[in-house]
Amino acid sequence: MSAPLIEEFLTGANEDIRDLANNEAVLVGFLTLLAELDGLPDLETRFYETSRSLYQVTATGHSMDSLNSCLSAFFGKPQKSAGKRLPVGLRFDPVVKHLGGIRKDQALFLKKLKHGSFYGALWPWQQEREKIEIHLGFHSSGMDAGDYARMGSMVQKFIGQRKIETVAGVGGEIHGISLPSFLQMSEMEEATYTLKVVSGDRVGYLYLDGGSLIAAQYESLSGSDAAYRIISWEKASIQIEAVDPGRVREIHEPLMHVMMESLKLKDETGEDLPSQTPAPPSSPQKRRPTGPPSPASEVSRKEQTPPKKATAATPKKLPDQEPPAVGGDPVLAQEPIAPFEKPADRSAAKQGRMRRTTKILLFILVLTIVAAAVVGGGTIFHQTQKNQRYEQLMADLAVSKELDAQIVLLMQYIKAYPKDGHRTELETRLEVASVEMEKRDYDKTVLSVSQLPIDEKYEKKALSLYTAFLAKYPQSPYVRQINASITGIRQLLGTAYYEDLKRNSPADLMERYVAYQEYLDQFPNSAERQSVEQMITELSDAYAGAIEGQMAACETKGKWDNCIAECDRFLSVLADKPAAETVRRLRTVMLDKQELANIVNMAQQVAGDWTKARKAYTDYLERRPGTTQRAALEKRIAAFDDELARQRQWEKMAAYAGDPTRDIFKRVQRLERYIADHGKGPYAAPAINLRERLQADLENAIHEQQMAKKRQQALARQQAEKARQQKALQRIQHLQEQVARQLRPVAGRFHDNGDGTATDQVTGLTWSLLDSTMVLGTCIDYRTAQKYVSQLKTGGHSGWRLPTAGELAAIYKNAPFFPQTETEWYWTSESFARGYHRVVDVVTTTRETVFQRVSKPEDRCGAVRAVRR
Repeated sequence: MSAPLIEEFLTGANEDIRDLANNEAVLVGFLTLLAELDGLPDLETRFYETSRSLYQVTATGHSMDSLNSCLSAFFGKPQKSAGKRLPVGLRFDPVVKHLGGIRKDQALFLKKLKHGSFYGALWPWQQEREKIEIHLGFHSSGMDAGDYARMGSMVQKFIGQRKIETVAGVGGEIHGISLPSFLQMSEMEEATYTLKVVSGDRVGYLYLDGGSLIAAQYESLSGSDAAYRIISWEKASIQIEAVDPGRVREIHEPLMHVMMESLKLKDETGEDLPSQTPAPPSSPQKRRPTGPPSPASEVSRKEQTPPKKATAATPKKLPDQEPPAVGGDPVLAQEPIAPFEKPADRSAAKQGRMRRTTKILLFILVLTIVAAAVVGGGTIFHQTQKNQRYEQLMADLAVSKELDAQIVLLMQYIKAYPKDGHRTELETRLEVASVEMEKRDYDKTVLSVSQLPIDEKYEKKALSLYTAFLAKYPQSPYVRQINASITGIRQLLGTAYYEDLKRNSPADLMERYVAYQEYLDQFPNSAERQSVEQMITELSDAYAGAIEGQMAACETKGKWDNCIAECDRFLSVLADKPAAETVRRLRTVMLDKQELANIVNMAQQVAGDWTKARKAYTDYLERRPGTTQRAALEKRIAAFDDELARQRQWEKMAAYAGDPTRDIFKRVQRLERYIADHGKGPYAAPAINLRERLQADLENAIHEQQMAKKRQQALARQQAEKARQQKALQRIQHLQEQVARQLRPVAGRFHDNGDGTATDQVTGLTWSLLDSTMVLGTCIDYRTAQKYVSQLKTGGHSGWRLPTAGELAAIYKNAPFFPQTETEWYWTSESFARGYHRVVDVVTTTRETVFQRVSKPEDRCGAVRAVRR
């Protein structure tokens, strides 16, 4: 049973709503009763600007007993049955006050909850006894107007859904529902279609869009004029037709206003109403309206203040008929008396004439008295009737608290009795009521707009409410305020959307950007535009930071596609933001790293062939000299160079050690030295194998050496010295070669001259490849260092000297660095006195780009890196 409607209504936080939620079964039972009653035949829904109850219809041809049975199924026995007086305990009940009292011939049903009561009431009409007004509703003194309106909306939507579903099942032709009722249901359901209305030979069309009546067409009439005519037709059949997409809005008044205007038109023209001439009453009596009876007879005439949550009383409609003709002489209305005929006997005739004359005189006298009484009585009766009519109007106005109903009563009375003595007073009251109604409608419009939810339909609904007021009151003093409010709709909507945007921003950065951009597109002139643009800038910074943080994960996995795609996603919408430059840089780095990974994979496929692997890197550098991964590539190329150097060194070593023409001892010694230096290298195993193979040759040589020992004793010292010198030379040569190899990675700066020297191509200075420690095998003090360089003849050159601190810093504190040895620092030529001692500036061999001045006493033991121009 329309569960979403009930669940939506029961989401309120008010105590009354929570009480209804706790008694949801009772609410469902109430709606079930409502559906059962609404399905009865011969029900008429009378439309009002406001209604006393949630559900109010007029039943024709139904007995009180049958309706009592229907209501008792939900309420149980009536609290007050028809024909019985109102119990004392109910006289001050809030529901009774809300209904304005209960008459003796009316019935009242109640089902009470902790907060409020469901009620049902049966009100028989006074003159048309076959009609009974049915009221079903809910009353609670604690329920505010907004919640009561939502409850009424739920009930109306429930009825509308049920009836529209029923209509849809019969091919689109509507039966058993009046046109005003169906329009109200369509408004509640926000329906969109065209209604074809037929009454006799008249055909009209009503066009609805989202529940709003936007246009109408009847013959040459269109817009509101056509709608007034069509809605006023009696016994009209309705057919649902397809939407007319080309139809534009012509009607701006609310539906209730259009229906009230159609009712006024119907009253003014008398259209579709049979002409009636009421007979004069047999005796003076108080006239009653033909509509639903007022309970004023059971309650005080004193004006009651309606409960703040109750709706207004049902307006009553005075009869449109003119008052019955009263007065007139019934005797004078008879036929004239015929003359007497003359008799033949004169004396008898004379006596007869005398008797007849006497009778005539007496008859005339009586007739005159009676006529005077009738005329006087008629005048008195007519005046009494006017007073009763006026008093009845006052009573009806006292009961009808709604201004709309009062205005209708006043207009109908003045129209029916234009010469009434109270006309001036009534016209003044009508004018005051109209002004009050205009202010009430203005306040109601402002309140309705303020209560609208700020959503995608807010602008349309608010504009509809404002334009409806302006259409109804084009000359209103509130026009300026309404126009100002219309102007502020977009700003108000923009501010509300901005606050919602801040509270409910999507977690995904791109989705958040889309939301921000949609806001700017929708509200280009919003006061919050600058703030949203700043939010986009901050978002772009955060987005760029997230991409940068994601790089590590992509690099770990070796998969860059997702990171690069994220960069492309960023740049597709945020390319004009400051953070875009960072993202472009990151994207370039990612692409280069991706290509580097591909090169590495290619190199791994030729593992062991260092030349091919190295060529893969160098070829890439030639194609992409500006790559961001150049340093990494060069590092890998250097590693390949080292591998190639080790390979060549081993090949050279293997060739030397395996040459049988060479001295076995030297071969073994050199091989063993290689094994000692490269014991953990890739060629340690073949070196050890080669050493093992040479062991036999070595042993033979040792044996031969022992046999020739005596012969060689004389030459031993000479050979020893020669061997020492040779060894020293070899050591120096080896060291030079070693340093020369170390120079190769930085050959772009330091050129190996091949004579134990290297030239710095930046400064033009020539440096000794070996420092003093490598040559002498020990450290020396400053004075010895000066003597050392003065006697140095490395490379066949003289003129060697101690370098300055700046010259040493140029090769050890600026990349690319000169190859590092085991020496920690070198003497410079800059010596000076410090107190009682002399000190010399020295330069450390630590590879760093920060140079700090360090000095040592002259007697410290250090080393020299000789230099010459």
